[in-house]
Amino acid sequence: MIEEYISSLQVHAHARVQCPNCSHERKKSNEKDLNIDRKDDYLLFHCHHCLISGAVKSSGVYKMKEVKMNMTEMNFLGNNHYDFLTSRGISKKTADYMQLFSAEKYFKRLNKTTQSIGFPYFKNGKLVASKYRSIEDKDFTQDTGGAQEFFGIDKVIIGNPIVIVEGEIDALSLMECQIPNVLSVPSGAPIKVSDGKIDATEDKKFSYIWSGFDILQSVPYIVIATDTDVPGQALAEELARRIGKDRCRIAKFSRKDLNEVLLLDGADEVIRIINSAEPYPVAGLSSASKFADRLNDLYTKGTGSGTSTGFSNVDEIYTVAEGQLTIVTGYPSSGKSNFVDQLMVNLGKANDWKFAICSFENQPEIHISRLMEIYKEKRFFDGSNRMTEKDKNEAFKWVEEHFMFLDSESVEPATIESILNRAKVAVARTGIRGLVVDPYNYIDNKGGQAETEFISGMLTRVQAFAKAYGVHVWFVAHPAKITRANMDLPRPDGMAISGSMAWWAKADCGITIHRGKDNMVEMAVWKCRYRWIGTQGETKLGYNKITGTYFEPRDSF
Repeated sequence: MIEEYISSLQVHAHARVQCPNCSHERKKSNEKDLNIDRKDDYLLFHCHHCLISGAVKSSGVYKMKEVKMNMTEMNFLGNNHYDFLTSRGISKKTADYMQLFSAEKYFKRLNKTTQSIGFPYFKNGKLVASKYRSIEDKDFTQDTGGAQEFFGIDKVIIGNPIVIVEGEIDALSLMECQIPNVLSVPSGAPIKVSDGKIDATEDKKFSYIWSGFDILQSVPYIVIATDTDVPGQALAEELARRIGKDRCRIAKFSRKDLNEVLLLDGADEVIRIINSAEPYPVAGLSSASKFADRLNDLYTKGTGSGTSTGFSNVDEIYTVAEGQLTIVTGYPSSGKSNFVDQLMVNLGKANDWKFAICSFENQPEIHISRLMEIYKEKRFFDGSNRMTEKDKNEAFKWVEEHFMFLDSESVEPATIESILNRAKVAVARTGIRGLVVDPYNYIDNKGGQAETEFISGMLTRVQAFAKAYGVHVWFVAHPAKITRANMDLPRPDGMAISGSMAWWAKADCGITIHRGKDNMVEMAVWKCRYRWIGTQGETKLGYNKITGTYFEPRDSF
């Protein structure tokens, strides 16, 4: 595995090596396209050929070298640098305000060392990184380790709105128009974009949001003004998802970027665009054009175009979409919690989704061992088919990278507000795409409302969170008690869940996990709000008691 290979390397700061994932398939197998940078005790890797990327914990711990360059050692900008900036609409005053400097750097695409403009990144008054833009032709490079903070974060005035743009030149363009509190993302737009959204494998590139989270939370709102191309709009969507769409506004313009607006339309138009930024659209009110791709998907593929559950028979009636709420019910010991665990592992393995889990009936270490068993399809505890020490370490590492646990060890009972607040932090920190709350009856009704009203209000807040943050929420709720001596219990649905009709009414999807008579597990969809996600129906899954995993039987109905 590439992760094992990288974790074994002793990289102090930066290295370029052959990529074990693709070099054996290439004519020039000796090309060193795998870029590795150290961040504390993690190694961040990215192959410029096959585009595989990620982060692994190193077997040896080395501290990242601090940036030794200070402003007194940086070269002043010359006339050629100022001329270039002037051609982009940036004045000497703005360049000096942001402490831009000159440097001769090697640029890979140009294949030579040439004059460039340096963009210093400061955090808490200290220089933490620098990026460079060549003057002669458009190319970029940066110092070892790369920028991990917003450009301009040290210039933010608390209490005023923040504008986030895609590049340093765009940030300077807004500053040129006397617009304060402008930040640029350090890594530009994401490389991998599908259906207008970033690929989950790009999640690690957004650590700068968590690093600046306190400052982002201290301002009244954030204006997102990224480029108008597909990667730029995907970047806007992910920024809004992590910051919170309810706190974001979107700037709309027809040019490629705001620097182009400044050059072609003038500063007044830039100011108008920022001042006219609209509240970020949350699912519920959109023009028809927003759904063009999904409409084409429905036309060509039919229903079931959410993300696969990992089971082809289940996909025929139920798939997973971000921003929705699934209610999961079933009798105690029916396997509903295990089924949700299996879904999460499948989504994590196939699509690199990250999750937050609020599980009141499981100690975190027990839950982690169960996820490890599903991941490896081997037992954690003593018995047949037990995972080896190597299996255990690999499985734990994978779970650590894909799951966060909203532990419930506090003396105070959990409220839905505390759960959602912690989930919002998990979105900003790791980019979770799924949240599990299991089960409902441990959540405290502090207001003393009638149960029907409490459940309805709680599910409304959960739905609002799911839509605003692009997170799929699985909410586990037990059915009302049914006592039938010597009789098989009927399979419950949303109407059987105790407390409120809202379990049925407010669910986007509703599923039941039920033990059948033939040692198979019945999975039934009793509600599906959107046809492109699935439909009402039922199917069967087998269950391996040794490993706690589900499997797709040959004959499903």
